[in-house]
Amino acid sequence: MGRREREWQWRRREILDVALRLFSQKGYAGVSMQEIAKAAEFAVGTLYKFFPTKLDLYRELVLEKAKEIHDRVASAFEGDLNEIELLKRIAELKLEVVKEQRDFLRLYYSELWETRFSLRGTLADEVKALYGKYFERLVGIFRKGIERGVFKRKNPKLYALAFEGMLNNLLFALLEDESFSFSPDGVMEIFLDSILLERS
Repeated sequence: MGRREREWQWRRREILDVALRLFSQKGYAGVSMQEIAKAAEFAVGTLYKFFPTKLDLYRELVLEKAKEIHDRVASAFEGDLNEIELLKRIAELKLEVVKEQRDFLRLYYSELWETRFSLRGTLADEVKALYGKYFERLVGIFRKGIERGVFKRKNPKLYALAFEGMLNNLLFALLEDESFSFSPDGVMEIFLDSILLERS
């Protein structure tokens, strides 16, 4: 990567970081491109060279962060873990993501589904596609566990939905209340009690 490319990447990263901070504080509608440019110490014209509109900037921010989170959680599948170890690792990674990406996740969940601006359609579809890949792999964990006699013979998609529902509700609670805490071990204990074929 040449000097110009490094400088371009640095400027883009600075703009996105500043935009995330401002959007998190004031919401999408409460922040202007002029405000972002001033906080990033760039001319407004420079900002528009990177992102033609505020919506373009926001879309890039959401997609970049969504891909980053997806890749982080998907890394759980890279090791040689059994089904139970893999589920625990997913819970651990999601907990880490919530702690590290608190500002973005609060912004994302509070703003994305609002009707104040149109982010549905392409953006929602792209984020949904990322989650869909992860969810299919999650279903595969339960399917394999059923085939190997680890889990009771139920619908693996139902297991995946139940696992995600419980875990995501705990993560939402953590986003809303920083004093709230839980351990991946505790989550697994509660969840596995209902689906393991046998407890050792």
